[in-house]
Amino acid sequence: MDELRNQPYTVEQLQQEYALSLPKAVEVLDRFGGDRSLIDKMMKRCPQRESNRH
Repeated sequence: MDELRNQPYTVEQLQQEYALSLPKAVEVLDRFGGDRSLIDKMMKRCPQRESNRH
């Protein structure tokens, strides 16, 4: 499991984990290069406006 955490996100993983649209997932990947720690930190700080999670 730790091995997975060290690998960069894929578009599909981002969409599943954070309920992102395809264009938004690609934008996040481009901005952070798939870096899991940076993406996770940013996603925790930024509210998800269109998320179905409550």
